[in-house]
Amino acid sequence: MNKVLTFTLLILLLAIPLINEDRDSRYENWSKNILCPVCQGENISDSPSEYAEDMRMILREQIDSGLSDEEIYNYWVVRYGERIITNPQRTNIEMIILPILLISLFILAFIRSTKNE
Repeated sequence: MNKVLTFTLLILLLAIPLINEDRDSRYENWSKNILCPVCQGENISDSPSEYAEDMRMILREQIDSGLSDEEIYNYWVVRYGERIITNPQRTNIEMIILPILLISLFILAFIRSTKNE
């Protein structure tokens, strides 16, 4: 029994740096993708403003409390809008469908006009 307990504790001790590394990499990724609303064009990791410092603290708390990327994304977008994220996770389906639809309509109109002649 003692060997199993010792082995389990050893595994847990080895896993702690991996968990922290994941949190640190998520924090770094998110802090580089969230823009500072005070500074023009700077993300919160590079911004020297106190507002960005507060945002970094909130982001760290979110990651440490285990929020998913989707929950973090929704939190920031609800408060500041889509423009706060430099690398949006969502795409607007209209931006994909509309050009395809327009091109298809122009091709169809071109084919019909050539058949009539």
